[in-house]
Amino acid sequence: MNGNFTMKRNGLILLLTLLAGAVSAQHEISLAGIWKFKLDPFETGISSNGVQLLPGLPEEITLPGSTDQARKGYPTQDMSSLRLTRQVEYKGPAWYEKEIYVPVEWQGKEVQLFMERVHWESRVWINGQPAGKRESLSVPHVYDITSLLEPGKKNIIRVRVNNEKIYDIAYSHAISAETQTNWNGITGTIALRAFDPVHIQGLQVYPKAAEKLARVAVTIRNTTGKAVAGTLCLSAHPQQAIQKQASPEVTLDFNSADSLIQLEASISLGEDAPLWDEFKPGLYRLKAALRANQSGAAGAFEDARGTVFGLRDLGVKGTRFTINGRETFIRATVNCGEFPITGYPPTDRDSWLRILQTCRDYGLNGMRFHSWCPPAAAFEAADQLGMYLQVENSDWRFTVGEDSATNRFLTEEADRILETYGNHPSFIFFAEGNELVGPTVKPFLSSLVSRWKERDPRHLYSGSAAYPMVPENEFNVFYGARPQRWKEGLKGRFNFRPLETEYDYRDYVEKFEIPMITHEVGQWCVYPNFKEISKYTGVLKPYNYELFRESLREHHMLDQAEQFTMASGRFQVIQKKEEIESYLRTPGMAGYHLLQLNDFPGQGTSPVGVVDVFWDPKPYVTAEEFRGFQTSRVPLLRTRSFTWTSGQVFSATAQFANFGEGEIPDAAARWSLRFPNGQLYAEGEFPSQDIPIGSPIHLGELSVPLNKVEKATRLDLRITVDSLYNQWSIWVYPTEISPVSSKGVIISDSWDRKTRKALENGGTVLLLADTASIDSDVPAGFSGISWNAVWSGMPPNLLGILCDPEHPALADFPTQFHSNWQWWDLVAHSRPMLLDHTPASFRPLVQMIPDWNKNNKIGLLLEARVGKGRLLLCSVDLKRDLDQRPVARQFLHSLTRYAGSEAFSPASYLTFEQVDHIFKNNL
Repeated sequence: MNGNFTMKRNGLILLLTLLAGAVSAQHEISLAGIWKFKLDPFETGISSNGVQLLPGLPEEITLPGSTDQARKGYPTQDMSSLRLTRQVEYKGPAWYEKEIYVPVEWQGKEVQLFMERVHWESRVWINGQPAGKRESLSVPHVYDITSLLEPGKKNIIRVRVNNEKIYDIAYSHAISAETQTNWNGITGTIALRAFDPVHIQGLQVYPKAAEKLARVAVTIRNTTGKAVAGTLCLSAHPQQAIQKQASPEVTLDFNSADSLIQLEASISLGEDAPLWDEFKPGLYRLKAALRANQSGAAGAFEDARGTVFGLRDLGVKGTRFTINGRETFIRATVNCGEFPITGYPPTDRDSWLRILQTCRDYGLNGMRFHSWCPPAAAFEAADQLGMYLQVENSDWRFTVGEDSATNRFLTEEADRILETYGNHPSFIFFAEGNELVGPTVKPFLSSLVSRWKERDPRHLYSGSAAYPMVPENEFNVFYGARPQRWKEGLKGRFNFRPLETEYDYRDYVEKFEIPMITHEVGQWCVYPNFKEISKYTGVLKPYNYELFRESLREHHMLDQAEQFTMASGRFQVIQKKEEIESYLRTPGMAGYHLLQLNDFPGQGTSPVGVVDVFWDPKPYVTAEEFRGFQTSRVPLLRTRSFTWTSGQVFSATAQFANFGEGEIPDAAARWSLRFPNGQLYAEGEFPSQDIPIGSPIHLGELSVPLNKVEKATRLDLRITVDSLYNQWSIWVYPTEISPVSSKGVIISDSWDRKTRKALENGGTVLLLADTASIDSDVPAGFSGISWNAVWSGMPPNLLGILCDPEHPALADFPTQFHSNWQWWDLVAHSRPMLLDHTPASFRPLVQMIPDWNKNNKIGLLLEARVGKGRLLLCSVDLKRDLDQRPVARQFLHSLTRYAGSEAFSPASYLTFEQVDHIFKNNL
């Protein structure tokens, strides 16, 4: 190779006016359309020595697309509650054939067959002659078919696609039945592309934001077999600038007989060059124009290519990331490849713009692709929107080291991913896969991370999400820093003790000297929304949701489905809010991966999203509300409790997380405490200050006497910094409660003959049942379900409470229709009652929303006419330690007052036998 680098103001102006796409339109023939087709389940299409044997393909299929979309395969014979169901399934070789005219003008050109996404092994024959094999789940399959084509004639292209498990990548979401499925087909762009014998093969850009320049590495392919001399002209143009001032052109001269000619140059972008980040995603289009001549030959070879890049520097500062020198906090959702209409990821930019813009609307700045790599369109959309992507190889194995062939495939696949998508500024992080285990997993990951760091400095690298950690990592995605760990049961933070927000995860951060992103958090579920069922118009059917719906119908509660969704949804948001804020208030934490913003339809079915699997909003929370606590700048609160008495002084610390564009100068911070009707209880201001980038930043202290509270109430605290605000609720109960007359009310703690006799005689009974006497196997879990109880096999397995706040039984107990933090004491000291045996229309006053897999009727408080009397039955412990339990004391007060009032007039009836069934020792 021989190259001379010179700077020129003018050069190949004519070539730079060419469209700087991958290839000009006149040199590409689309192969989209109808192809001939045949399944080959018994693999009879190739002989033992590799000769393809099929004489003709009798069926037709439309490409791009999949066998599922064409209904090619075997009809699915069962329905599963664990995941969505494919209508047809096929695993094995499938043959695709198309006849295409190749223009005579392509004589003497290099011709490539380009297939953007193939699942996953392809073999190609051109006019009956083999063209080779490719195996990638992540990058296009490209074949040089020059020697096999006959320009000026019709040519037959035959492709064999095999979606068997070519390598044992185990549970990777690139092939998982839980999400995008193991489909067979070819998607995205399918085309023949023609190039001059000397053309640009590779174009890699290495930005240096601090120096306002970009280093460009160009690979020129020379198939002439002879020396060629030529000129390569490079220029960069800002895409968003009002005046698209191009950088000075850089012209490189070369003269070489090598088949691959490597050239490098640096392009100065000027002091005013726009940078790329989440706030201002400035993009450049690099244009490369080539003109070359072969020694002693007439005519010239020409090519024009382009690529988009962004000027950004990635770095690490202690345990935080920096982008262009500014500390950055990662707020990302996990994407596991859920695409129920097609079964495979979209390859058009608009689809990804919609997905990623939804993420932005809900306050996120990133997306982690769990054990798979998306198509180019996802990177392009993320570049445009300023989203930070973590890309992963197709690896989720527990056997790393047992199969050298798989290790080789994945090593090569990682190289292909970095080369194919490395220019995209949104490509920030790269990891081998998810939760990797095996006898040699650590040395394997260490070697990979070292390899990547040496080959490509444009990204930050980690061996595996969650575990294990290797010393070569530049950051860790670490499992454990979350309120509900896997199979933790009722020992998780939301169940083990009442909420306080003085807690954070600094002990996890201090384990490492590099940034830590906490792994797969916020897995709080909502009851499924059955109105989504009609949206499944594609290859995957929601039989799981239909089974859940029919189960609810069989339990006579289908009329409550929408209420279950709304109440559990509000509670889901409350839990996610506290969890997200706990990461923001942790000193030195680098970010989190939310599992996830949208629903996960597999692994037992996990409706964890605040948008559905189609990325449409759910009815119980808006993007604006969610973005209030999940964005680049968020007010925060530290307090030891959320339940107080009127004899106490509410104390708290106001803090702020600032990961915005810069510091906030002279920030005005204030607070207010209001009753639910908006009436002001107290307000104040904090001293103005410059708020630097970082978290947690101290705003000030709150100390508010609560002695003006005369009756139990909720107070809403709002902290505002300039125009930004966040809010929380606290509950205040009177220190002393005036005695309530229980005249005419029999208060009992046992379902015994005396209590029964009172009801037989027309008495009024408030039964505060001993929780040990309740015949129920339902664990008293306060939190919602994490991921799903089928997959974990243990509690928590409820979704919070559902009640009518206007019911007179709750007149002196302030509540919303759903769970909130004040319910912790009551639920934690309860034994939920199983009420499946009660009449179909019977509803408890305080109902526990069930696991959608079981749909039991469960309650904490019920009322009914029994015999001639009236019964108010509570399965919450309202007897022990009431002097230390103001919430329980107030709840008892409200129930006692209701039981003795004229308002106590139950509309439902229960028989004595039905009440018997609630207790262990039936009378």
